Amino acid sequence: MLLSAIALHRIGFGLALIVAFSLGLAATITAIGLVAVLARRAFGRFSFNGRLVRALPAVSALVILLVGVAITVKAIPNVL
Repeated sequence: MLLSAIALHRIGFGLALIVAFSLGLAATITAIGLVAVLARRAFGRFSFNGRLVRALPAVSALVILLVGVAITVKAIPNVL
């Protein structure tokens, strides 16, 4: 971003964009941290030791694998 701003002779604008992006990123990361802390308190009284909860990592990995395979199969005709 800053290199583009320098090339367009608008260094101040590029710096302003970087500052705005940095502030937005900081606010987002802070909000995610606060939500995680509050969620930990809210879910602290529930038990997550069931079969379904233990299977979730494997199920999510399988879904990601299937989406990757589907995207690959769809892209193969365009490559060949």
